[in-house]
Amino acid sequence: MNENLKNEIRNALDKWLQAFNNNDLDALMDLYDPEINYANSNKPIEVGITTVKEGFAQSFAIKPQVTFKEEQVIATTDLGFIAGQFRVSGTDPEDGNAVGEAGRVVAIFRKNTENQWKLVFDMDNRPPDVTI
Repeated sequence: MNENLKNEIRNALDKWLQAFNNNDLDALMDLYDPEINYANSNKPIEVGITTVKEGFAQSFAIKPQVTFKEEQVIATTDLGFIAGQFRVSGTDPEDGNAVGEAGRVVAIFRKNTENQWKLVFDMDNRPPDVTI
């Protein structure tokens, strides 16, 4: 497997992590493919940037921060997959209490006609074996 392509996928995810941790909704949405399918384990599937943006706008109320631990990367010339564990933490704006969750995520990136990697599928779940 081409290590350069795998690093391109890692870099695409790093951009996502930076935008998310900066709570920069516009920068985050710029990383998504128009045909994004987001399957969060606590919600019905969200399809399209407009729907995904609404969900993230609500979740940014806690000023979330996420950490990621890579478990697998697979990449071809126009499609890349990265999977791993995540932990999100933030603060409930109503009572000031710490909130958070941990789980596993699979993110699939597709290279567009401008040669940019865009997130086209994002799914997470909350298995009991997450160690991060």
